[in-house]
Amino acid sequence: MKRFLVVTVLAVAMPLLAFGQAANKKSSGKAEEEIMKIEDQWVQSRATKDPTVAKDLMSDDYLGANITGQAMNKQQVIDGVTSGALFAGKAEQTDRKVRIYGDTAVSTGIHTGAIGADKVRYIRVFVKRNNKWRLVAGQGTRIEGAQ
Repeated sequence: MKRFLVVTVLAVAMPLLAFGQAANKKSSGKAEEEIMKIEDQWVQSRATKDPTVAKDLMSDDYLGANITGQAMNKQQVIDGVTSGALFAGKAEQTDRKVRIYGDTAVSTGIHTGAIGADKVRYIRVFVKRNNKWRLVAGQGTRIEGAQ
């Protein structure tokens, strides 16, 4: 009797667990698409030296580091975008990945810039606040010897 009860419970629970995982994967896929779109807007705004996206996207408590390891806050990034110091050209993005952890997203990839042959591996952390993704942290690391 106990064996029958255990088998019955498992038979009912397994499809429910599978359905829950499929629903979560679907919502993660939508969030991944949103982050990819935001990343595209981010790169485009830097190429045109337009700080509007940075002002809107970044959280006020943003923490970051540039490719030389210097710490940067939101205002420093906005100033760098406006001046072109944080890349002012067309970038090629490759090796892009997004991972969703509830209301947190981690985005990674490689930017190849128009300035020289710089390749930069980046990592950015987004948090969903008031139903909107906000960039809360980021770091870029120059890939040495990249051509």
